[in-house]
Amino acid sequence: MTKSVLSHAINELSTTDDVMARHQRPGPHATVVMEFPTPGRAGDDRLVRWHVRRSELVDADAPTDVLMHLDALVEELEPRGERVLLTADGTDAAFCWLIDHAVEHFVHVGTCPALLPAIDELADRPPVIIGVVDHFGADLYELDHLDLTEIGTVEGDQVQADYHTKGDQAGYQRRVEAIYQRNADMIARQITERAATAGARLVLLTGDDRESASVTDHLDTHRFTVVTVQAGARHDQHLTDRLRHAANEQSQADRRSRRARAVEHLREELGRHALGVEGRQAAATAVAEGRVDTMFVDRSASSDECNELARDTLLSGGAVVVTSNLDTADGVAALLRYATH
Repeated sequence: MTKSVLSHAINELSTTDDVMARHQRPGPHATVVMEFPTPGRAGDDRLVRWHVRRSELVDADAPTDVLMHLDALVEELEPRGERVLLTADGTDAAFCWLIDHAVEHFVHVGTCPALLPAIDELADRPPVIIGVVDHFGADLYELDHLDLTEIGTVEGDQVQADYHTKGDQAGYQRRVEAIYQRNADMIARQITERAATAGARLVLLTGDDRESASVTDHLDTHRFTVVTVQAGARHDQHLTDRLRHAANEQSQADRRSRRARAVEHLREELGRHALGVEGRQAAATAVAEGRVDTMFVDRSASSDECNELARDTLLSGGAVVVTSNLDTADGVAALLRYATH
């Protein structure tokens, strides 16, 4: 599925750089999280849903020009059956699909846009490369958030069906296996090239189990996490939906694992009282001093102050991790670039 083609005044937030650009605009900003169901699904009238949220924005004193940009966004945005964050200022509107975590519906009007859900969705999210393989080649795909794109085909050598074994069945099988291994190596080299170009860290393989295992043997698993899934074979007419679902599940699991490791590192530093601080005041002081390497915000602690801490961290070159069950003072903590004594 390709990305929706929208008017020039409506933009997708697809990276943290896009989020940073919104943060640098003067307010007021209006931000909404709501369901955007596909047509035909129960409760699919997105305009009814939007009018409820719009009324809440009016009650929160959202400016008329900001509401007009959001009206245009809701009219033009392709419904994809996902929860979506919508944000606008007096210039234009932007959106971000939220597929990686549960986010309560909300509306917000303020000088800082409420973009923590978008940061949570987009931070540390490299594309996923997918290979649908058999003994003779592969179809390659790239998943970038919700968008699955076919990026190439690898065609290897075919086994000659009319080959005369002349009684040497074992020799024939060895030659067949050599062809299969050569094809696996060719597929692996193409996947590696595509993954390196895209900056991917996760490679999914599906299709023939034996060939998937052979391709894995030829991949540098120190550079990429390689996972074999059951999502269909080449030329399957329902393949793309299954690929998108499988790739999103694996990508989310990979990101949860990395977040868990980051939180564990934070707790180690907080225990040492060296490169970790907790609480909003201590975190804000560290941001102001330019010492924050990574800001951690619990999803339950979302507030104007947390949005501003996330904004200031990103603008100072730090990273932001939004997670659950952080278990720190005020639901905020930070890893520092250097300690002060």
